[in-house]
Amino acid sequence: LVTANVSQYPLLLYQYVGGRQWDKATRLCRHVKDHCLWACLSAMAVNDKELNTAEVGFAAINEMDKLQYVLHIKSIPSEEGRAAELALFRRRPDEAEAILLQAGLTYRAIKTNIRLFNWDRALELAVNYRTHVDTVLWHRSKYLESIKRQETQKRFLQYVESVQIDEEAIRAKIQQEKEKEGQRPGARR
Repeated sequence: LVTANVSQYPLLLYQYVGGRQWDKATRLCRHVKDHCLWACLSAMAVNDKELNTAEVGFAAINEMDKLQYVLHIKSIPSEEGRAAELALFRRRPDEAEAILLQAGLTYRAIKTNIRLFNWDRALELAVNYRTHVDTVLWHRSKYLESIKRQETQKRFLQYVESVQIDEEAIRAKIQQEKEKEGQRPGARR
């Protein structure tokens, strides 16, 4: 016969989260002051798209990078943009791209691939949707310049020759896309 002490707090936390009682779950973690319990709460909150609780949880366990990313997600104006960033947070880039494309947020889908250094997919989307090819090429050239490399991929070289890259026009187009996303129904302003 083996006996062991098992804390009742994880089960209680799981019950609160299952009942979507986020305030009670947060109060429980504050009362217990256990790092592991806060981590569990944060993970469950992200999984359930409860960003306010995730923010509190990540702050409590000093996960500043995750906290900053949650704050970034909360600042995105469109619901679809936030859902896509949460999918990225959960390491599901294909799901994130699908959410954005289905919502018609082509620029954000292209920019997501650029941020992930998925240059081929970013260019493919830009070409297929006939938009922001110059933006992809501009970001690619800036990236290659920062690592002191020359372009070697034939597809990029082909478009560099045929597409004019005007930094001011690209920045204006990006700003226009951001404003357009902010004006979508249900967008936070």
